[in-house]
Amino acid sequence: MKPKHFINCYVPTQACNFRCAYCYIGQRKDFDNKLFKCIYPISTMQRATTVERMGGICIFNLCAGGETLLSKEIIPVIHMLLDNGHNVSVVTNGTISERFDELLLLPDVLQDFLYIKFSFHYFELVRTGMLENFWKNVKKIKESKISFSVDITPCDELIKYIPEIKELFEVNMNGAMPHISVARDTTDNSLKILSKLSKNEYQKVWSVFNSKKFDYKINEFLKPHNEYCYAGKYSFSLELATGNCRICDGAPNPKEMNFYNLYENPDEEISFKEIGTNCPMAHCYNCHALLTLGTIPELNTPSYADMLDRVDNNGDHWLKPKVYDFYSKKIDTE
Repeated sequence: MKPKHFINCYVPTQACNFRCAYCYIGQRKDFDNKLFKCIYPISTMQRATTVERMGGICIFNLCAGGETLLSKEIIPVIHMLLDNGHNVSVVTNGTISERFDELLLLPDVLQDFLYIKFSFHYFELVRTGMLENFWKNVKKIKESKISFSVDITPCDELIKYIPEIKELFEVNMNGAMPHISVARDTTDNSLKILSKLSKNEYQKVWSVFNSKKFDYKINEFLKPHNEYCYAGKYSFSLELATGNCRICDGAPNPKEMNFYNLYENPDEEISFKEIGTNCPMAHCYNCHALLTLGTIPELNTPSYADMLDRVDNNGDHWLKPKVYDFYSKKIDTE
């Protein structure tokens, strides 16, 4: 079984209990303290996202402008997508304990296809006194059927704390280190690295975590792709509340790049629109997911599972077997 589409779902929660300096929303000062609320009935969303209509099992990746799990309305959506037979991933800062308790009430057969990406925001976890709570929530998920990973978005101020962070992960994650992303300056169309360091210096500093995700993302940084890209078909972006579909998050003009509404006519065939050779970006906006899953089929890439999984000192994987197997495969193009 291969994934049919990677669907990056924007959850319109423009509120957060953290204020990270590198936050993409915070850089633009767009927080409005509004929480996600379903505009369409769950029953309509369910009809619109059946495996039959989507053409196969998809990966729905849910990420908010703020903290994804702040809104209690996100749990029924996660449950619905899992019930429909899809894989679901959720990006979170790991502090909303009540939501994790709700997810742990899901049947094991659904937990098998759920993945949580914990973002480790060290300064805010310390400032808010939530560090211990974060580790408790990670350990709850680790001991369940649910897959997970822990990521750090680097910033220059964090560099001197690298030894301390490595010690925290040695103790709390039994030697498994965090994956490292690459912070982007979203106020600049070139999407340059959000750092005072040169790319080489940045790479040298953050490579100490031996993260395959970081290695791939930093090597792809500022590498434009002129090959034919199937973003818009193999992958696309979905505004979770409205149903509006966008070819790719990297496209600069949302109105021009919107191509369909997934919820308006939930029984009709979906009309996809590929970006082709018209990508306007300096580099792939979401390469660790889109390129590894095969939106440009001829590229030789690591797997999406490689971008997420770690193995601790006991040999335990962050990705449980069913998610690991599914995320190791390229998009089904047939």
